Amino acid sequence: MDKRDEMLAKNEKYQFQKLKMCKGCQRYSVLKGRICPVCGKDYKKVHQLVKTNIMKRFFMEALWILTVTGLAVLFAPKSQIMYFQAGGVMFCTSYIILMSIFLKSEYHYQLKKRLRKDLRKIQAGIRFDSNLAKEAESEGQLEAAYEKLCEIGDFVYSDEVKIRQVIVLNKLPLRRGVEPELERLIPSSYDKHFVKYALKVLKQNRARFTKRCMAYFISYRENIRVEFGRDALIAIADTALRMKLYILEFSSFIEEFLPDLPKERIQRLCSIILANPDLDWGSLKVRTIELIGRKYRNDPDFKRFLVNERIISRA
Repeated sequence: MDKRDEMLAKNEKYQFQKLKMCKGCQRYSVLKGRICPVCGKDYKKVHQLVKTNIMKRFFMEALWILTVTGLAVLFAPKSQIMYFQAGGVMFCTSYIILMSIFLKSEYHYQLKKRLRKDLRKIQAGIRFDSNLAKEAESEGQLEAAYEKLCEIGDFVYSDEVKIRQVIVLNKLPLRRGVEPELERLIPSSYDKHFVKYALKVLKQNRARFTKRCMAYFISYRENIRVEFGRDALIAIADTALRMKLYILEFSSFIEEFLPDLPKERIQRLCSIILANPDLDWGSLKVRTIELIGRKYRNDPDFKRFLVNERIISRA
């Protein structure tokens, strides 16, 4: 993508602005690039085409009004020329003012009308774009395929597109220094491809695991346990200990895997509980105290927690 394409992409605030059409073969597309791969002609943004058509109609109507006014003045009796001129000027001015007021609403009306009319053509164009992504993937051009799928995904919000992106991402290595996408790709139902990708992201950068990601894993915990094993769920419980809010939100889930968590995570959990005695930790606090007493009673790293055990119990 060249600089011009990047500038155009930055100016696209709305979903419909991504849609473009080849005036040669009448094919729609949402992929970046200015040239149609079918006929080689330039694409035109659909919203710009609609705007151009409205402006053409506006100028044609204004031209007709000026022509009729000019003819009326030309053939008017000399005594009434001034009246015709004044009437023509007032009519033209009123027309321009009204058009400037209703131009925006007319633009949106005509745009919706065109999109409804060409809905099947738009769907066919997106299928063609999708096939281009498939071809790129089959040829081993994984990054190009992913980029195309992202462009389609920015226009079409569906699980099918998300999962296709995830499948390609699973074939690509995670690049260092590049923040991996995750939350945008969360599907509405269980999918093993997404879980596989999410676990890969988790190993590299657990900070990318948001509340929605954790909630997804917890919602489909049984499916994940069967296909990826208990360790995948332990890793999520471990990640939930990053933030106090996550601990409160998923306390029952953390409690289930508490005995499986590494020592340093238990230390962190104890520190947070001790630092916030007024919060309602529920049974998680009780289970944590029991775990320390049973597993870490003789561990010097937990000495300060054991000293404060009574304080915790009374909090």
